[in-house]
Amino acid sequence: MSETKPAVSLRYSLNLEESQDGFALATFGKKQLTRFITPLVSIGIIVWGFYLGFNGVGRYYVALGAFFLILQLIMRYWFLPMMFKRQFVKYQFGKSEQGIELFQDYVEIYANGRKQIFNYSEVQNFATGKLTYMIELKNRTVIIVPKRAFEQSADQTVFENTFKK
Repeated sequence: MSETKPAVSLRYSLNLEESQDGFALATFGKKQLTRFITPLVSIGIIVWGFYLGFNGVGRYYVALGAFFLILQLIMRYWFLPMMFKRQFVKYQFGKSEQGIELFQDYVEIYANGRKQIFNYSEVQNFATGKLTYMIELKNRTVIIVPKRAFEQSADQTVFENTFKK
């Protein structure tokens, strides 16, 4: 990589599916195991209720665990996607061009007509989704890069190897 010319230069506009994939990476956990912690706790409460006995106080634990589990399912699979879609359409995120350029010592991000520069040491987390890559900085800034933005597989390989630790 050289200082004057970026090793990888991408320009893209996110569509709704890519935005949702990046949002899921950023919010529901970067690892598959963390996505299932809260539902497992709810199932544990239900099992504890059956262990205590359904005739006694255990039925309240079963009801509480079932309530939490249903609430989590509604939030994860209906409410959050619906709210995300409304915000995406309302603020027209898909119509704004974004970009990222990788240099030897730093990265330049282009969004909403502004340029932001950060060093590679500021990257806290890097995750790969079905449609996107998610880069999280130490200041909690999240950058979503669609996989379709890469014209060459060599650029995609350089991109992945740059952010993997």
